[in-house]
Amino acid sequence: MRRYLRGMNLQKKILFSNVLLFALPCLILSWQIISFVQTEANQRLNQSRLAILNQINRNMEDMLKNIVVYSDFFFSNAEVNGLLSQKRYESDYEARTTEKAMQEFLRSRWVYYGDTGYYLEILGENGRNYSSRWNDEVEFIFSDLNSLKKEDWYDMLLESGRIRYIPTYRSEEFGKDKDSIVRAVRLLRHLNSGRYIGLMDVSIQQERFERLFRDGIRQENQKVFLMDETGRIISCTDQELTGSYISSQTYLGKLLDYDHGYFPANIEGIYSQICFTTNSVTGWKIVMYETMQKSAWFGNWSYLWMVGVAVIYFLLALLMSIYNARYISHPVQKLKEDMRTAYQGDLSVRAQVESNDEFGQLGSQFNQMLDRIEELIRQLGERDEEKRVLELNALQAQINPHFLYNTLASIRFLMEMDMKEKANISLLALAKLLKKTFSDYRELIPVKEEMESLENYLVLMENRYQDMFEWEIQMDRETEECLVPRISVQPLVENSISHGFGAKKEMGKICVKARKEGEELIISVYDNGEGADLHKIKTLLASKKDCQEGQVSSIGIRNVQERIRLSFGDESGLFAYQLENGGIRIDMRMPARTAGALQGGSHYENHHH
Repeated sequence: MRRYLRGMNLQKKILFSNVLLFALPCLILSWQIISFVQTEANQRLNQSRLAILNQINRNMEDMLKNIVVYSDFFFSNAEVNGLLSQKRYESDYEARTTEKAMQEFLRSRWVYYGDTGYYLEILGENGRNYSSRWNDEVEFIFSDLNSLKKEDWYDMLLESGRIRYIPTYRSEEFGKDKDSIVRAVRLLRHLNSGRYIGLMDVSIQQERFERLFRDGIRQENQKVFLMDETGRIISCTDQELTGSYISSQTYLGKLLDYDHGYFPANIEGIYSQICFTTNSVTGWKIVMYETMQKSAWFGNWSYLWMVGVAVIYFLLALLMSIYNARYISHPVQKLKEDMRTAYQGDLSVRAQVESNDEFGQLGSQFNQMLDRIEELIRQLGERDEEKRVLELNALQAQINPHFLYNTLASIRFLMEMDMKEKANISLLALAKLLKKTFSDYRELIPVKEEMESLENYLVLMENRYQDMFEWEIQMDRETEECLVPRISVQPLVENSISHGFGAKKEMGKICVKARKEGEELIISVYDNGEGADLHKIKTLLASKKDCQEGQVSSIGIRNVQERIRLSFGDESGLFAYQLENGGIRIDMRMPARTAGALQGGSHYENHHH
C-alpha cells in the first residue's frame, strides 16, 4: 500500500484518501447504525420479555408461599398433631371419628387456601392417609410412604423441617399421578417427642403451571417452560417439550451460571431468543423461548434509504476530491520548489503570498521559518563563541599563578623534609597536568583521559594537604571511551577539597565514580566533608550569574555547568545532593556518546590512599 501511494501524484492521493476516509466510512457507519438500531430494539424487547418472566416468577412465588401457609396449619396445629400421633385405635368408631375430624380440618383449610391447581395429602406413620380431594368422585390412590422412604430424595427431608420441592419424574410413587408435576413435601413431627408421625405432600398440577405461563405469552412463537437444575423441562406451555432436556451444553451452561438474562441461540438452524430468570424458592429457571425471523435487506425501505444516502455521499466526495486536488496542487507545487531551493542552501528565497487562505498562511509561515532559521544560525555562532570564552576562562581558572605557587611551595617543603620520592611524584604529576592543559585543544575528551588528568591533580593535592584526605577513582570499563568536556571533573574535586574538609577533624575522603545508566553517562563526586553549603551550590547551578568571591567556586562549577549544557543540551548538567554522613555528592549527567564503538568488560578501578 505504501509503495502504491508513493507512486501517485498529489491529485490521485487526494482522490484515493477522500474515498478511503469519507465514502467508505459512510457505508460502514450506515451499517453500524442499522446494527445499532436492531441491537437497541432487541435489547428493549428482551427487557420487556424479562419483565414478563419476572411477573410470572412473582406469581409462582406467591403460589408457593400460599402452599407454605396452607401446610403450616397441619404442621403446627396441636389437635391435628395429636390425631396423627395415634399409633392404633381402640375401635372402628374411634378410627372413623378421627378420620372425620381430619377431613373437617382439610375441608376448612381448603376454604381459606384451597386452589384448583393443587391439593394436599397426609401419609401417616400409623398407616392412615388423608387427602383434600374429599369431593372427588374418582377413587383416589395414595402414595406408599414406605416406598417413598427408599427414594434418593427422601434424605433431604430429614435435614430440616421446611418444605422440599420434588419434581414427580424423580419419584416412582409420585409419578403414578399423571396430572401432578411437582410435589411440595414436608415431614410431620410429634410436637412433644419430636418423632416422625407422617409426611405431608402438596401436589401441584400441570394445569396450575400452564395457567401461570400462559398469562405471560403474547405471541404464538413464544414458549415458556420451567427447568430444574439438571436441565430437564418440568412444565411447558408446549406439552410436547415437557419432560425433555436442554440438550446443548452451551445453552444449559448459560442458563445455570446466571440468575437472569437473555441471549440469542441457534437451535437446529432456527434463530431464537432465550430469556430466563431464577425462582428464589426452588432455584429452578423460568425460561421464555421465542423463534425469530431475520428480515431481508432489500425488503426494508429504511435500509434502502440509508444505502442511497451513502452512495450519494460517495459521489459528492469524489467530485469534491477532484476539485480540491486541482485547487491544492498549484500552490503546493510552488511551495515545494521554494523548499527545494532552501534545502540546497539558498535561505534568501521567499514564497509568494497571493491569498489569505490556508495556503497563503502556509507561505507566510514558511517565510517566517526561514527568518527564524537565519536568526538561529546567528545565535548559534554567538553561542559557539561564548562557549570558547567560557572554556578558556575555565582553563585559566584551574591553572593560575596562585595554584602554581602553592604547588611549587608544597614540593619545596617535601624536599626540605627529605621526602624526595613524594616530591618527584608531585613534579611528574604537575608536568603531566600542565602538558595536558596547554597542549590539548579538544573540546571533548574520553572519560579515561579525563580521569588520568584528575589523578595527577589529586596527587598534587594529596601531597600538599598531608593527612587531610584520601581519594578513590572508580570507572566502569564501558564508560572509558565516553566523551566529556575537558577539565570538567577537576573543579568538582577542587570544591570538595576547598570547602568540604576545612572544619573536619578526622580524615576526609573523596570518591569519583563513572558509570552508565541506560544511555546516560553519570560521573559522581562524593565527599564526607562538612564545610560545603548545599543550598549555595544549588543556587549557583540554577543561577545565570557567578557567585561572589569567597563562596562556592563559581569559576569552576559554574563554567563546568555551562560547558556541559553547551555541548549536550539543557537537560544535561550538574546536580547536587546531601549525603547521610553530612557530605555532598555532585552528579555530572550527560548522554553517553563515544567517538568509536563502546567497550564492555569489568570495572576499572584506580585506588590511592
